[in-house]
Amino acid sequence: MSDDPSRELPRIVASPPGPKTRDILERQSAVLYRGLAEEVGPFVICRKSGYEVEDVDGNVYLDCISAMASVPVGAARADITEDAVDALRRYGNEDTHFYSHEFVLPLAERLVAIAPGDLRRVDIALNGTEAVETAVRFMRRATGRPIVIGFMGGYHGEAGTAGAIGAETSDLSYGYRALMPGFVHVPYPNPYRTPFVARPGGTGDGTVDYLRDHLLHHAVDPREAAGFVIEPVMGSGGCVAPPETFWPALADLCREFDFLLCADEVKTGYGRAGTMFAVERFGVEPDLMALGKSMGGGVMPIGALLGTEASMDFADVSTGSTWSWLPAACAAALATLDVFEAEPVLENVMALEAAGLEGLRALADRYEAIGEVRATGCFMAVEFVRDRQTKERDLDLQERVAWGCVRRGLLLDPSTTSLNIQPSLTMPVAEMDTVLRILDEAIAEALVAPAS
Repeated sequence: MSDDPSRELPRIVASPPGPKTRDILERQSAVLYRGLAEEVGPFVICRKSGYEVEDVDGNVYLDCISAMASVPVGAARADITEDAVDALRRYGNEDTHFYSHEFVLPLAERLVAIAPGDLRRVDIALNGTEAVETAVRFMRRATGRPIVIGFMGGYHGEAGTAGAIGAETSDLSYGYRALMPGFVHVPYPNPYRTPFVARPGGTGDGTVDYLRDHLLHHAVDPREAAGFVIEPVMGSGGCVAPPETFWPALADLCREFDFLLCADEVKTGYGRAGTMFAVERFGVEPDLMALGKSMGGGVMPIGALLGTEASMDFADVSTGSTWSWLPAACAAALATLDVFEAEPVLENVMALEAAGLEGLRALADRYEAIGEVRATGCFMAVEFVRDRQTKERDLDLQERVAWGCVRRGLLLDPSTTSLNIQPSLTMPVAEMDTVLRILDEAIAEALVAPAS
């Protein structure tokens, strides 16, 4: 497999799920937790490279999921992988809480050097979920306040604190929501679906007006609120960017009540929104910023929490885990930063955004079943509706379209709200023609095919 644009891609030789895949999935269902076995996709991967995925039946797919946006510059990239393998051979595992190693300082220094605003401190984490958990601890420690405000539709992980601050769908926190007090949620500032309208004389933004006029007036005393955790672009929940009015109004609210602002950049960071960190695109300077996913270049798991001196100037907050910042993970993270410094990755992201948005808008003009299309960098989405006036979602149609894409060799993410398109940040812009062509064919087919 290669990233050669002349290579035939995609290539389907056995209609998925192929025979080898069916055999493996059937055997897996007998031993895996059923909730996992029932969620896995319609093929079993045997190899990945760049923006290609090959399954055990020999099908080669064009990958626009990117391991849920955790593979930024192509899968199994050799220079990142080789650095990680070399460190793994030299070190194996090390508990970085107990012994530092030679990659910790250079990685922390480089993160601080590229961080927006006044983020000057770094704490280690195994992944994004752990980074968000740590952020909430620091928010409560720095302010002495127990309540943290999240946003409906946001995703921050599926365990403990991170699962409680997230609210993509209610089932993700089923069984422990009531056991994790100290969180309240308001609707994400989604321009397409917000229930709020800015009032005359208010903050200029409907969501922040609601926060001030209703939540902080009726339900949460500002003296008990530590601040906000928010995805600068809502990733899994639909690739949604807030309106321009939201960020300055939220910043004013934070200043007025001494709230902390934590940006969850686990999915948006490392270029996916078109800037190194999404907050830079919107002119936001957070007090805390959680990183993960793409930080390890799609090769090793790693996360981090960056913060200002005021938000992290403590020594009594227990953080991280034994496997946080393994030498191999840090080596991969350093090599990933090298790629961003040496190559025009961000420029390619913006070119992909432009091509994707133009093509998606053409599809929206063609199909009444599309309520909205959107693109912020390499976060792109199509939202299917039963009626454009009521905006009732058509998730059945979405699933049929996603499956039609798979059968044609294109991998997209049918999320809880929309069909998300998350290509490799280094995918050639010309490949967007293939993505849009297959998506067009799958929509046309799904609109005439009966629901199963």
